[in-house]
Amino acid sequence: MDDISKKIKALRQKIKKYNDLYYKQGVSAVSDYEYDMLLKELEELENSSDGSLFNSDEISPSQAVGSDLNEGFKKVRHSVKMLSISNSYNRDDLIEFDVRLKKQLDRTEDIEYCVEYKIDGLAFSAVYEKGKLKYAATRGDGEQGDEITRNFLTIQDIPSEIASDHDFEIRGEIYIGKEDFGELNRQREMNDLEPFANPRNAAAGSLKLLDPKEVKKRSLRALCYYYSGGGSYGIHSENLELMRRLKFPVSDYYRICTNIDEVVEECRIKEAVKNSQEYEIDGLVIKVNEIGLRNKLGETARSPRWAIAYKFMPDRAETTINDIILQVGRTGAVTPVAVLEPVILSGTTVKRATLHNFDEIREKDIRIGDRVMIEKAGEIIPQVIGVNLEKRSADSSEYNYPETCPVCSSKLFRPEDEVVFRCINSSCPAQIRRQIEHFASKQAMNISGLGPALVASLTEKNIVSDIAGIYEISENSLSSIDGMGEVSAHNLIVSISESKTRSLENLIFGLGIRHVGREASLSLAKHFGRIESLMSAGEEDLTGIPDVGKKTAGSLVSYFSLEKNVLLIEKLKNSGVCTRYIKSEGSGIEFFKNRIFVITGTFESFSRENLRNIIIKSGGKVSSSVGSSVFSLLCGKNPGSKLDKATEMGIKITDERQLLEVMNITF
Repeated sequence: MDDISKKIKALRQKIKKYNDLYYKQGVSAVSDYEYDMLLKELEELENSSDGSLFNSDEISPSQAVGSDLNEGFKKVRHSVKMLSISNSYNRDDLIEFDVRLKKQLDRTEDIEYCVEYKIDGLAFSAVYEKGKLKYAATRGDGEQGDEITRNFLTIQDIPSEIASDHDFEIRGEIYIGKEDFGELNRQREMNDLEPFANPRNAAAGSLKLLDPKEVKKRSLRALCYYYSGGGSYGIHSENLELMRRLKFPVSDYYRICTNIDEVVEECRIKEAVKNSQEYEIDGLVIKVNEIGLRNKLGETARSPRWAIAYKFMPDRAETTINDIILQVGRTGAVTPVAVLEPVILSGTTVKRATLHNFDEIREKDIRIGDRVMIEKAGEIIPQVIGVNLEKRSADSSEYNYPETCPVCSSKLFRPEDEVVFRCINSSCPAQIRRQIEHFASKQAMNISGLGPALVASLTEKNIVSDIAGIYEISENSLSSIDGMGEVSAHNLIVSISESKTRSLENLIFGLGIRHVGREASLSLAKHFGRIESLMSAGEEDLTGIPDVGKKTAGSLVSYFSLEKNVLLIEKLKNSGVCTRYIKSEGSGIEFFKNRIFVITGTFESFSRENLRNIIIKSGGKVSSSVGSSVFSLLCGKNPGSKLDKATEMGIKITDERQLLEVMNITF
């Protein structure tokens, strides 16, 4: 028993550590499958003991829901526990589930099931009184959750009030769509922040922000799967339709299966197309459809007996880590990246994978030369899931964590509230290159031709030493750059000259101030009008502006308090760079004002990026998902599934010809 006791204790500690990382920090230290296998092993060992291993001082993770409770939020007790759902990975698990339920119910006839997508998001509960939202909360530890009402109200498609005399509760999942997730990470990378590992972590992290203004920028969405209270039905699928009629967001997909064989077949069909949704799903949830049977079946300490999740196996590949290199961002953030033996994953060749930070390398004990499993997090970012220790070389050595910057050799520093190490040398060549690349990017000053390779050459030859130096480049100075011909040099100089006429929001974003994204840059430009007014603003002046939270305001004040940055602005002004807000042609288009649009397909008259910018400058918003709050789908050539969904929902379709008409553009 001593050996079993030791093993149980070790498993409990390991699972609790993984729970804390997942629920508190949004870090998936192991895959879902590995976690479930550890939990299953723990349950089997505990069941084989005589019960003496359970005591009042310790709650085993096999008997409790993982907790995402955080400080800074008021706690709310759930009227009905929010439990975890047991997982399955194969046909046999589903058959066993059905047999177990029939035995408990003492019946031989088939059970009707409702099969739904298992959305990889964050569970919520929202309580309404007389049709009006009273509060919303996270699952927490299952018995109580964090109240998130203010953040919850920033989510598209969630009504704060409906025409109803009933008191009721809805539950569902909060998520970030794939397109919005990609855009969020692009913005984070532009601001030199660590990208989120997957959409679920991004949603969880966003929902726990204390500033609703910051939450609103994250494009959170929700889908509802539970209704209880006044007006409810005795059949679960009918409650799904009830929520749809009440204008709550409900998934387009659910399937009624009259027996477990139909459930198994549905799982097979849906796993084959698991990556086709606009949001991330990691499986299906199989629920007893009749509420009365659910009540008879009850629940365990951790899970309802009447539901089970069928988890899809993620697309994975095994390969070798040939090296671990370090990338230095424009604010000095040092990020480790695994250089891989090329391998095909989800139809693409993967040569590199993010390691996120040095804590992850330590946690997973990743070493150069290891055989590792990789998968695409959220089908987007390749990441290392784990090491194949059986194939580890005998002479393998632990990864040596760097103490100095790989580019300038300055000592690295780790701020107390961050997981990343930073090079604090503002003259670091890598930081300067990244700053110049960002300044010249399409979303900032849009200097065509000034890409990473040319920036590297210009800085190595000391032709450019900061972003202001871009405006000192001459055709003559470009003659020393290999591969730079007369035509290319001339075109670059023309593009640099044109960039001087960009509006203030482009300059603000191009400066690369931490936490200042494109939307905040536009809000600041509109509000202050001139760079001088922005530079003299205090935190109180800034926090009342749309898209500007406390963190963003603090970052702006800190940036403009440094003399070197003030001198940089002066150099840009002396070079003729515009430092005032210019109302663009698209600013006054009434069609876009205070409305939400979805863009699909390609357009001949403008790029989707340009169209997006016009909508935002006109006071509208762009969503990646079709929902009831969307005013119109802007439809170009070769549209995707969004056109079908918009048509089905009766949403206005605007084609390119109609779009040009409302924009008053001749075609």
